[in-house]
Amino acid sequence: MHGMRMDARRRRLCGALLGGAALLALRPAGAAATRTVTYYGDRRLQLPAQVERIATSWEAQNAIIAMLGFGDRIVATTRIVRDMPVFRRFVPGIANAALAGAGGDLNVEELMRLKPDVLFASAGLPQLRQEQLERAGIAVAVFRSNSLAALVERTLVTGEILGAEALRQAQDYRDYFEANVARVAAALAKVPQASRMKVYHAVGDPLSTSSRPSLNQDWMDLGGAVNVAEHWFQGGPATAKVSLEQIYAADPDVIVAMTARDAESMRSEPRWRGLRAVRQGRVHANPRGMFWWSRETSEQALQFLWLAKTLYPDALAEVDMKQETRDFYRRFYGYRLEDGDVAEFLQPTS
Repeated sequence: MHGMRMDARRRRLCGALLGGAALLALRPAGAAATRTVTYYGDRRLQLPAQVERIATSWEAQNAIIAMLGFGDRIVATTRIVRDMPVFRRFVPGIANAALAGAGGDLNVEELMRLKPDVLFASAGLPQLRQEQLERAGIAVAVFRSNSLAALVERTLVTGEILGAEALRQAQDYRDYFEANVARVAAALAKVPQASRMKVYHAVGDPLSTSSRPSLNQDWMDLGGAVNVAEHWFQGGPATAKVSLEQIYAADPDVIVAMTARDAESMRSEPRWRGLRAVRQGRVHANPRGMFWWSRETSEQALQFLWLAKTLYPDALAEVDMKQETRDFYRRFYGYRLEDGDVAEFLQPTS
């Protein structure tokens, strides 16, 4: 019986080897193993078994790629990311990355020369450029944007594109994000709607802001803010220019500026001084690490937590944003931040 079992095993092994040889014979010489990733139901990407070379024309996508362990494989990126001090420090190779262009303004010739396995882009990528790259054998992953749901979904799809280990990291991130949502919601349940703070968010410059629907509206909702501009652009763009008179009419309790430069100009310029937020010292520069937390970055998991803590410190008394920041970057990026790093992330000076 023992000998018969051994013979059966040998037959199965020989059959497997012969089957494998047949498959190899059918594969063209030099052909590499590939796999297919399907996302959004009908979009298909043909990828190598292991992604080695990555390009992205979407600034904030770089932080997601780095979080998933592939920062050192970015061969083409945007000028903003390549020049960001924190990104250069934690992903030194980004300094040597070529410029892919940003948004729809792609450097197609450079990308075709570099031949990345995949290009990550936003939905604004022109169809003609996408087709040019795909004909050159470059997989192009085009993603939805402008909502927190789309951001978490994009992180999971990016993980699937990059491989099993990256997908596990993306799923861990999703769980952390959802836990923070529940945690903040439970804390804010103690804050009556009539006591919620009115917030103006300056996006990119002091006189630009966002309404509903938008990514910015989403994190303000989760953080318990009443966005004074929520209904300002009904049927129009999510982000647009506004007048100082509109802001004075709304008279927000708090101003969150995307950049430290804009926050400082609003604090110091005489034309802003009549606003309640300025008079009461409630003008904040948005935190920034690998990227601005308020944008399409993985650091969004901290953004609404920071906002809720800033607006309602008593309701979130148990939240220590310094420790939360340390824990997040250690868990998801493997970086141990010094005290000075944490201070600069939470209260950027540049």
